[in-house]
Amino acid sequence: MATDMSQALFAALQAGAKVAAGGRVNHARGLLVEGHFRATATAPQFCMAGVFGGEDLRVLARFSSSGANPHIDQRSPAGEPRGLALRIGNKAAMVLVGHSLEGFPASDPEAFLAFLNAVNQRERVPATLAAQMAGCPAVAHFEELRAGAVTSSFSALDYHMLHAYRLIAPDGHVRIGRLSVRATKPYVARTPPDGPDYLDKRLRGELSKGSVVFALLFTPVPEGEDPADITRGWDPAAPSFALGHIWLERLLPHQSGQRKVAFDPALLPAGIGFAGDPMLHARLRAYRVAAARRLGR
Repeated sequence: MATDMSQALFAALQAGAKVAAGGRVNHARGLLVEGHFRATATAPQFCMAGVFGGEDLRVLARFSSSGANPHIDQRSPAGEPRGLALRIGNKAAMVLVGHSLEGFPASDPEAFLAFLNAVNQRERVPATLAAQMAGCPAVAHFEELRAGAVTSSFSALDYHMLHAYRLIAPDGHVRIGRLSVRATKPYVARTPPDGPDYLDKRLRGELSKGSVVFALLFTPVPEGEDPADITRGWDPAAPSFALGHIWLERLLPHQSGQRKVAFDPALLPAGIGFAGDPMLHARLRAYRVAAARRLGR
């Protein structure tokens, strides 16, 4: 069932855009950056995964804008939410994929498929998406977040992993919560967005002056929240703790190679896993279906 639904989700994403051969069906415009990750001194107390052992680990990161257009104008609201994909480490690597908006328009695959179909029809039948927004608070909230999003720089954003995780401590204690990658020194824009490539230009400028640093945070499930409900954002004041920091240092020299790079969020080291929710397996499978089609496998 998950496989059939994943195929349907991929087909709906593909139907909603003109995807070039070898192109991504979503977040097609991106920028590859590399650097390193180092866990905090306290991280091993909370999670036994090897990535939290304390040594410096290579990081491959990809910042992106939503949509299937690899040349999308970065000033366009259609580029929201922005994305960040991370691969931390080489052996037993941890892959994280997050968005700049916390929340999702659907809590299960069937509702997400209905949302994608409504989006695909909005030019021909605008009432379809309007009906979705009227009848589904999650869709209305997500579209409201998108409409209100303002991006001054990729480095100024917090990126939220959609699904809840399980961290297993060395003593076997399990903690459930969300992971996020938080900006540590938000970019302050002194000028309006300057052209269709302004996010790329600003990140290049920042990297030319030094590392761009993010913190990897874990937020335990706040009281009263359901970790399986991916449509809801959690209270930003909820207690969190840092698992490590990410130093992004340089652009990859051959950006065209990113078409062959896949970030599979199902790849997690021993000691960390997903807590589970109705959307999880279909979405993870859809990532693999999309990567296989793009890479010709």
